[in-house]
Amino acid sequence: MKKDKNKLVLGILTLCILVVWTVGAVIGFNQEKQDLENEPSGTYSITQEPDKPDSVIPTKDSSFIKGVDLSTIIALEDAQAVFKDKDDKEEDIFNILKDAGINYIRIRIWNNPYDEKGNSFGGGDCDLDNAKEIGIRATKAGMRVMVDFHYSDYWADPEKQYAPKEWENYTEEEKETAVYTFTYDSLKEIIDAGVDVGLVQIGNETNGSMCGEGGLFGEEWDLSTGVGQMMKSGCKAIDDINGKYDREILKVLHFTDLVTNGEWYAKCVNQLGIDYDVFATSFYPMWHGDVKDMTKALSNIAKTYDKKVLVVETGYPYTYVNFDSVNNNIGDESGMVHKDYEVSQEGQSQAVHEVMMGIDKVNETIPGYGLGTFYWEPAWISAKGFGSTWENIALFDKDGKAMESLYTFGGYENKE
Repeated sequence: MKKDKNKLVLGILTLCILVVWTVGAVIGFNQEKQDLENEPSGTYSITQEPDKPDSVIPTKDSSFIKGVDLSTIIALEDAQAVFKDKDDKEEDIFNILKDAGINYIRIRIWNNPYDEKGNSFGGGDCDLDNAKEIGIRATKAGMRVMVDFHYSDYWADPEKQYAPKEWENYTEEEKETAVYTFTYDSLKEIIDAGVDVGLVQIGNETNGSMCGEGGLFGEEWDLSTGVGQMMKSGCKAIDDINGKYDREILKVLHFTDLVTNGEWYAKCVNQLGIDYDVFATSFYPMWHGDVKDMTKALSNIAKTYDKKVLVVETGYPYTYVNFDSVNNNIGDESGMVHKDYEVSQEGQSQAVHEVMMGIDKVNETIPGYGLGTFYWEPAWISAKGFGSTWENIALFDKDGKAMESLYTFGGYENKE
């Protein structure tokens, strides 16, 4: 009888254990399911460790662009500029950038940046040969390339959009043909050299003007007086390159002053029927304002016009100090329209981080449409005989050592 009683007790205990285990498993499953259901929509999600610095860009998509514009690098190296990683070890800059998490290099192309005697206009001698050399090095280092056509012999931006000297007397129709030919031939030469091109930009900061046409030249600002047609020609050249090489290079249009008039330009492009893939913007927090407004505008463009969006230029100063005899773009507080971050290395890191987060937040609204960010000329420090107006906004210090802000880009790369 005692033996039977012991068996009964043992059976009851076993049953209780099974019940407790089952209830616990159900509760755990339901909690896990609830956690997944409560997870924000979009392309990313991470769990932040309590005391971990907030320097991780939370994206699981390896195609998210963490890029830099490196157009002046050959001229800098010719001027004996030396670059070092954060441990003060001298290294090839492409290796430094790759190790820091950079996966894309942007390169501008000017048609003929030399005078009649062959003297360079400066700014990095950004001709086709320069672009090829940089592109080859970037590709060998495992990074993709964005080509930025200015369709000018020198800087093109909202204040100046001059036609190349060889095109100055062209009609609008002749410029359309010239844009197509220059785009197609240049890309063919770059790709034939083995460069991994993923993005091509048709014009630079083309706010109503490009290549001697549009608002700056007494015409309309809505891209309807020649500018839109040239954009179509450039896009057609990329389509034909894609067909020839079986590529999927994305066609990019670039504007600035996003918060003020970005959505208006997106509307103008749509009305003109330009077949492109990516609406790109410059966004410098010290000049253009709150990142939240950037995210809102880009999200609206992505939703309204079904276009991917991209920040192709950003930057922020880490000091007001001038290290050479060339006046900097920002020499003191008067150059700062907005002061949302400290002018320090920490403030620079925070600005970089928040711009990247801002473009990535577009993916919460329309997944896969916020492509990423490019930092403009992070290596343009002062070198021998080669001054810089950007040295205090670079991501390398005056001695060429990579600062912590550069490594903000790669925070999540190995966490996928």
